[in-house]
Amino acid sequence: MVKYKTYILKRMNMPFTIAIVRADFDETLIDALNQIVNEIDKYLQNVEEKFSPFLPDSLVSRHTDIGEVLQEDFFDLEYQEVYSRSVIAKKETQGLFDPFFDGKYNPTGFVKGWAIENAFMKYIKPLIDNNIIVAGAINGAGDIQVGTRHDSNFSWEIGIENPEDKEKIIAKYSIKNGAVATSGLSKKGQHIKSDNDINHVQVTVVGRYLSDVDVLATAGVAANENIWSEIVENKLLTGILLTKEGIKRVFEEGKITDVERT
Repeated sequence: MVKYKTYILKRMNMPFTIAIVRADFDETLIDALNQIVNEIDKYLQNVEEKFSPFLPDSLVSRHTDIGEVLQEDFFDLEYQEVYSRSVIAKKETQGLFDPFFDGKYNPTGFVKGWAIENAFMKYIKPLIDNNIIVAGAINGAGDIQVGTRHDSNFSWEIGIENPEDKEKIIAKYSIKNGAVATSGLSKKGQHIKSDNDINHVQVTVVGRYLSDVDVLATAGVAANENIWSEIVENKLLTGILLTKEGIKRVFEEGKITDVERT
């Protein structure tokens, strides 16, 4: 029998939920967890201050033109990492994921998943590895990184909503360690642009790291059917997509295994 303790933070104009699983919680542990959650909040605030395109003093706001980067910005190691990985993601997704989607540098589609993954690895995973908690997770507006102690049979049960009917679940994933990201026109349409006739209403990708699957889910929405099938096969992806016609396609380890109407 396990118990859950959850914390909700508000950063980047969205809720972040931290979930901790353990057999019991004493006052000493709760005090320690409160401090850790406070550190996570500070970390997310720092990420927002660096990468928000809505804050005039952020590093991203100062990097306004394609190819024009202020030299002092690259002294920041996190900025270097986000910039390089978002540019690499564009190449690896054949331009479907584009940090310059609106004509200027905007890594919004990468930063959230990357920040959640980093916060999890820095603050939650050590608690799991040192047997302080059974399992932990950080969820940011539906995108989630989870972990479970290796000797535990606990699994995270993650449901994927139908974008047309939030009361319905179109898929369920049971995972102990990994990440799940969902992108769609209703969720992240503000940073999805494509030369293709977008037909994918929502794409979910399951994998190891949230920074990777979040990029791929975004690319999946922008992709046409042929390109996305190629990416799924080459990267051995697992997940699910919905089309505008109400077709649900399930893919598992690179193979599309089911086609049906929702």
